[in-house]
Amino acid sequence: MFPQIPAGVSPAFYFVCVGLAVLITGIGKTGFGGGIGILAVPLMVAALPPQRALGITLEIFLLADVFANLHHMRRQSWPHFRWLLTGDVAGIAVASALMAWLSQTKAFAPALSVTIGVVCLFFVGLQVYRLVGGHVPHIPRTPGAGRTTGLVAGVLSTMANSAGSIVNIYLLEQQLDKSLIVGTAALFFFVNNLAKVPTYVSLGLINQATLVDAMWTIPLIPVGSLLGYWLHRRIPEKPFVVVMYSGAALAAVYAIYQGVV
Repeated sequence: MFPQIPAGVSPAFYFVCVGLAVLITGIGKTGFGGGIGILAVPLMVAALPPQRALGITLEIFLLADVFANLHHMRRQSWPHFRWLLTGDVAGIAVASALMAWLSQTKAFAPALSVTIGVVCLFFVGLQVYRLVGGHVPHIPRTPGAGRTTGLVAGVLSTMANSAGSIVNIYLLEQQLDKSLIVGTAALFFFVNNLAKVPTYVSLGLINQATLVDAMWTIPLIPVGSLLGYWLHRRIPEKPFVVVMYSGAALAAVYAIYQGVV
């Protein structure tokens, strides 16, 4: 079985966009806590309808999560993980109800595309602000702060598969060791993504076509995962993420354009 390339999209463009999205997903989850993975979804949307892109990225994220957790076993901050997950469950429930309602309207696909683009642009801007020395408000080490972050992450992850940045910012504000940040984020998103599967299946975002799309990318996931682990140990994070966020901003603008036009 071969992927069904959308009409008007060249095979080369499809394979480049989807292939790069998968590699970046593996690199981000294993090497940098998933933040740069925000590029994956708008990159997918450049070559695919947003519903199909969300389904494929969730399938890819789940497999990449497995490799990320294998690399970072026993490197979690359990209090932060529990706080995040408690809020996340509520966020997934809220977003699932909203998506179920939108799926009954003609605005479903445009709304998803614009949401993906806007969320991506917001977090790219926030990360750039931090990289140039700006400071986000301090997030205290309390259960309430963790649950609130988890709630927002659950909504954004369900609607756009793009909550890596907010979780990373929260964990960074907790002044955890770099390995604990990556390990905690890896485990959180594995559980988070598993919890979204029933919603995605019920809305048709995961189906036979998306599984076929995901199948050919399977060899790229461990490659990206190993590359991310190698980069995590050998290169400074800042110059690498600057390049990734620049690409994410361009892809996000294109996703918004597709949703509006």
